[in-house]
Amino acid sequence: MKEAKKATAKKESKNSKSTTTKTAKATTTNASPVESQEKPPVSSPAMPKPDSASASASPSPPAPAGPPTIPATHGKVGVFGGPKDRGIKPDDKLALPTGPHFVYERARALNPKSFYCAMRWNYHLEHMSPEEAKRWWANKKILVTNAKNGASIVVRAVDYGPHESTGLDISLSPGGAEALSVEIGDEVDIAFAEPSAKLGPVNQ
Repeated sequence: MKEAKKATAKKESKNSKSTTTKTAKATTTNASPVESQEKPPVSSPAMPKPDSASASASPSPPAPAGPPTIPATHGKVGVFGGPKDRGIKPDDKLALPTGPHFVYERARALNPKSFYCAMRWNYHLEHMSPEEAKRWWANKKILVTNAKNGASIVVRAVDYGPHESTGLDISLSPGGAEALSVEIGDEVDIAFAEPSAKLGPVNQ
């Protein structure tokens, strides 16, 4: 009887051990990740931050309306254009569309005895594109006066220049410089002429 009881006790012990082992394996297999490890926080899509500069800056007021101004009212004169001007290539075109239907003429094709000029015109005019501004300046009539003798002529705007490095403020046709009795570097007064004014010397 004692031997039978011992055998039964051993079987029960083995069964309990195997059940415990199976339960442990099942628990290990189905176990979830360790809860103590923190999951990374779920971040929402980053909202664009407002630009501090643009947020603080107030919109600039529109430029005041007004007529374009002459680039210079007083300055030194130069001479350019015509077939004898070797500083210009034969195919170099004028900066302003002065020809019929806004065609850009060639500088060497200008009549040196006619009356024209070049200045550093402002192409950034209100409510105009640069091309429209060039059309506005094209053939604009300019009054030029010799500061020494008071002689005046009316010329038309045809080109952009002279370059700032020259120290000159306006360039005239050879005929215009002759009519004013000026040489390169002489000083002249400059202003808008009446739109109806005729090109050439102004009668005193």
